[in-house]
Order: sequence, then C-alpha cells, then structure tokens
Amino acid sequence: MNQKRRTYKINTDGKSYQIHDSPFYKLLSKKKLLSVLCISKEQLITILSSDLNYNVFSQVGKTGKARTIEHPINSVDKLHTRIASLLCRIETPKFMHSGVKGHSHVTNARAHLGSHKTLTTDIKSFFPSTKKAMVFHFFHKRMQCSPDVANILARITTFESHIPTGSRISMPLAFWANMDMFFELERLAKSHDVIMTVYVDDLTFSGKEVNNLFKSTVNKIISKHGHIMHPKKTVLYQHDDVKVITGVVLKDNSVTIKNQQHANIHADMDLWKVVRDDLFVPSSLRNRLLGRLNSLSVISPNLKDKARSINHYKRKSKETKNTT
Repeated sequence: MNQKRRTYKINTDGKSYQIHDSPFYKLLSKKKLLSVLCISKEQLITILSSDLNYNVFSQVGKTGKARTIEHPINSVDKLHTRIASLLCRIETPKFMHSGVKGHSHVTNARAHLGSHKTLTTDIKSFFPSTKKAMVFHFFHKRMQCSPDVANILARITTFESHIPTGSRISMPLAFWANMDMFFELERLAKSHDVIMTVYVDDLTFSGKEVNNLFKSTVNKIISKHGHIMHPKKTVLYQHDDVKVITGVVLKDNSVTIKNQQHANIHADMDLWKVVRDDLFVPSSLRNRLLGRLNSLSVISPNLKDKARSINHYKRKSKETKNTT
C-alpha cells in the first residue's frame, strides 16, 4: 500500500518581528542551530551528505514554456518549510506585496493607479541566479551568523549552488538574499519621488521621474547585484497608456482583467451553457471555470455572482440525481 506523501505548510504562528529578533540573528553555534531547525545532528549529517534530496522535473507554464522545477523531498522538504516559516515572520518593507498577508498581485498593481509614467520589469531566472554565495552572505553578514553556521544554512537551502525553483523557501529566501539590491532600488525610487513595488521577481516603478535614464539606473543596480533585467519583459509606459502590472490591467484609473482572460471565461461559459443540463457535466470544465471566476473576482467582483450560480447549479444537479 502506497503511503500518501505528507504536505508541509508554512506556519508563522501569527508572529511578526524585526530582523534582529529572528532566531537566526547572531546564531553562532551549530548546537543552537540544530535547536532552531528542530533536527538532530545525525539528521543534519544525512541531509548534507545525500545527493537525493530533490525531485527535478519539467513543468509547462501558462505561457506554454517548460521550466525546471526543483522540489525538495522528505526531510529536506520539512526542513525548508521550517526555515521558510521563520523567515516569513520577519517584517518585510512596505514595497513588498508577495508572501504578505492581505497583499497580492492585485494590490501590487493598485499601488500604481493614477496617471503616471510606469516602468515594469522582472529579474531573469531570479531563483537560479540567486547563488549560494548570496545566501551565505545574507546569513553571515546580515544575520550575523558565524561562518560555519551560515555555511550550513547556505548548503541546506540551495540546490546545485542556487536557490531551488520549487521549494517553499524559494520566495522568502530569494528576497532576503537579495535585500541589498531591493533596498538600493528603494533608495533610488525615494530619491526621485517614485513609487516602487515588488512581487517576487516583478518590479514596478511609477512617477513623473520614470524615464529612460531612470530605467538605465535600475538596470545598473540589478546588474551590480549579479542579476539581469529581463529585456523582453521590461516596459516603459507613458502616463496615459493602458498598463499591465503583474497580470492586472490598469486603465482609466481603474483595474480590470486582460482581454484574453475575458475571452477564456466567455468560451468556458458558452460551453457550460451547452452542457449544464447534462447530468454528466465534465468536472474539469466546472473546476476550470470556477477557478478562473474565483481568482479573477479579486479584480472584477461581479464574477463572484457567476461563480455562485455555477456552485448553486452544481448542488441542484446533485439533488436531482439523488431523487432519480
């Protein structure tokens, strides 16, 4: 009988504190490290000596492009979740919208509402380009861990000398390992009275002083910190342009969804209307449609009504089946 693999979840226990209050701050002994990580010396040795800590596979994204996923398994998955839980308790700056309760890609876009020139860009291959040396630097210099403790933390949180692409630790650790870059970009933005937001690897700047020179300076800062500003995903909008920010459309000082997203919903709704009276409605269609309606209702609240009607029809269909 196959055992179901346990799924771990990030748990902050409702805690939030400054970086100097983190249990990683000034962590100087390996014995204390084991206590913080909730593992034994033998477990740590096994993890550090094994080459079988990850499941590596390809996954096709929404754009149709395949990307490599590096997912930690077993005890490493549990350990990454523990470290991620502790990192997520550290208060992030106001410009951060990913991994923050009450924030999302929508709040990230809303921060730039108004008639402003806007620069959107992202960091190419953000997780793979965040190297083990950057992680070590964060724990040793920013967290002030001893060199041996920082080295252990860097080893157990990276895969083939970079942050893995499919771990719960990837997003919070990538931010903190690159905190010097993000804070330097924030200082640039503030010096020009520009609004800056960050959503994982997406950076957005809006304000009167956003121009080609500002864009060039952003590029130099990103390059200085060992990353590449994605050339195909960098757009400089004029103040009256329709803007797309983290998948959300800003138009006429309001947020809306993309035309393609509208088209996908209409196509699914048309198909739903054709088959909804059939007692054998494909669950894949219903689940896909509900998924789209619920996720996009954050942007267009009227879509919630459509989701409710589908859920109501689903319950009604079950009742009909039970009485026949």
